[in-house]
Amino acid sequence: MALDPTVLSIPVYLALIAVELAWDRRHRRGLYRTNDALNDLSCGVLQTLAAALARGLLLAPYVWVYHHWRLLDLSGHPALTALLAFVGADFFYYWFHRWSHECALGWVTHVVHHQSEDYNLAVALRQDAWQPFFSLWFYLPLAALGVPPAVFVPAHGLMIVLQFWIHTQAIGTLGPLEWVLNTPSHHRVHHALDPKYLDRNYAGVFIVWDRLFGSFQPEEEPPTYGTIEPLASWNPVYAHFQYPLKLWAAMRAAPTLWGALQVPLRPPGWSPPGAPSTDFLARAAQRKTEPRYDVVVPPPWRPYLWVLFLHGMLLLGVFFGLQLSLTRLQQGVLALGIAWTFGNLGGLTEGRAWARGSEFVRLGVLGALAVHGARSHPGLGALAGLHALLALWLARLPRR
Repeated sequence: MALDPTVLSIPVYLALIAVELAWDRRHRRGLYRTNDALNDLSCGVLQTLAAALARGLLLAPYVWVYHHWRLLDLSGHPALTALLAFVGADFFYYWFHRWSHECALGWVTHVVHHQSEDYNLAVALRQDAWQPFFSLWFYLPLAALGVPPAVFVPAHGLMIVLQFWIHTQAIGTLGPLEWVLNTPSHHRVHHALDPKYLDRNYAGVFIVWDRLFGSFQPEEEPPTYGTIEPLASWNPVYAHFQYPLKLWAAMRAAPTLWGALQVPLRPPGWSPPGAPSTDFLARAAQRKTEPRYDVVVPPPWRPYLWVLFLHGMLLLGVFFGLQLSLTRLQQGVLALGIAWTFGNLGGLTEGRAWARGSEFVRLGVLGALAVHGARSHPGLGALAGLHALLALWLARLPRR
């Protein structure tokens, strides 16, 4: 199977974030906040883990349709097939993206990407772990048309990679390109919560889809970023469950079974007759005047939180380095440990009462597992030592 461009592009992503951060510091625009950027990257890690654990499952429906239902044999037309794969992936991404905003169940799979109240290249990596499990069904028509999986995967990956650069405020409008391509200006509108900007500009690469299907809105006044219902948290695990829990609560509050069944299939914020409702346009207008969520981290805690983030990234590297030699159960346990790490990072950043105890338990559990794993992977012994050092450091930090 061809390599996914989204994986190959990770060093480029990080380099461009560094460039934008330097530009931001020089021009004093205040586009980056450390807490928010770390939460963005942590959410991206959770999606990466979910996709890695389920990679074969995610591609299986596409492979099955290609082998059993394809209508055309495109094997003799490689250039045409590659073009069809790329343009087709972008076209069906538009419809998945539109569905993810206009249906509450779809919003479950995409809301994480919009929760940041900042707008910068780090936000591009803030992705929803639920999304791959729902978006895959929208691309099955390409399998039916005869696009081989080995062509679809890199084409889809390239389409995703080309959406990275549009998550910036450092680039203004781009003249005639604005008519054809999705640009930073168009995508700033998409991430805005201003009433006039809501649910607009769903395009991935080609803005022509929005122009054709009536969802285009040009950028006029400066946007306000975030979601109408703010996350108000730096915890990436909570970020993935906040809206699903609200949706479940809305279903339980419905006065009838029919109303409850409609809630996930209607637009986000829809309420059945007889249930409490919110004027979301008025709430969006109100959100424009509210300060962004923030938490002041005491100076003694800041180095530990940075090291904890890097520790989580180290564990992610261990996961991918050992993935092929681990059983599915071992992969799942390590993935849960990584999610636990980033969940604790969010809790400690916010000063939550439970987070310190949870971090001690995490260090103990993962340290013990590293000692056990060192029997077959000697390098894990050093990881166990790192867990012990972190526990000693944590014990010396003042309570918040």
